[in-house]
Amino acid sequence: MRVAVELLLLLLGVSQGLAADCDGRINKTRCNVTVGETLFLRLANNASEIPKFDLQKGQSILLRWRINATVTNQLKDRSDFIYSNGTFRINKVRPKDGGEYELQIFGSDGIKKETRYLHLSVQAGEESLKIGVIAAVACFAFCLFSLMAIQVLRKKQKVKEEEDPDHLTYADITIAQEPGKRQVKQKLEEEVEYGQIKSSG
Repeated sequence: MRVAVELLLLLLGVSQGLAADCDGRINKTRCNVTVGETLFLRLANNASEIPKFDLQKGQSILLRWRINATVTNQLKDRSDFIYSNGTFRINKVRPKDGGEYELQIFGSDGIKKETRYLHLSVQAGEESLKIGVIAAVACFAFCLFSLMAIQVLRKKQKVKEEEDPDHLTYADITIAQEPGKRQVKQKLEEEVEYGQIKSSG
C-alpha cells in the first residue's frame, strides 16, 4: 500500500510541474518538455548582449530580434521574448514544437558571429499523465480494498471460533491411583510369591 501511495504522490507532483527550462546559451543543447507545459528557452543572459539574432526551426524563422525590439515572432499568440533575461517563453508546448532549432547570432554590423543548435524533444502530454494518475488511484483503491477484505475475513474467523461448539479444547489429564487399590495388588503379589515358595519347599 505504501508503494501505491508514493506512486500516486509522484504522479500528482509530475502533473503539477507545468514548466520546463532549457539553456540555449550552450551549443547542441538537448531539452525535454511535455505537451502543455511552458518552455523557458534561455538564449542569453541579457538581450543587450546580442544586438541581433534569428531563432529558426527548419527554414522558418520563429523569432527575430533586432536592437532592443522583436521584429518577428511566429508564435506570438502563445509566446514572448523576455528582454531582461534573454528568455524566449513558449506557452502550451505542442508536439509540432519538437525538433531541431538554430540560433544565428549577428554583430551590430550585421555579420553572423555564431550559430548554436538546440534539439527539443516533446514528450507525451496531459492525457498520459491523466492515465497515470487514474492507474495510481485504481492501484491505491485496490490495495485499500484488499486490506479491508483481509480484515473482515479475520474478524469473521475469530467470531466463528468463539461461537463454534465443536471447537476443541486441550487439557492435561493425570490418572492417580487410589491408595487402597494399590495395597490390594501388593497383597495379591505377596500371596502368589508365598504360595510359590510354600509349594517348592
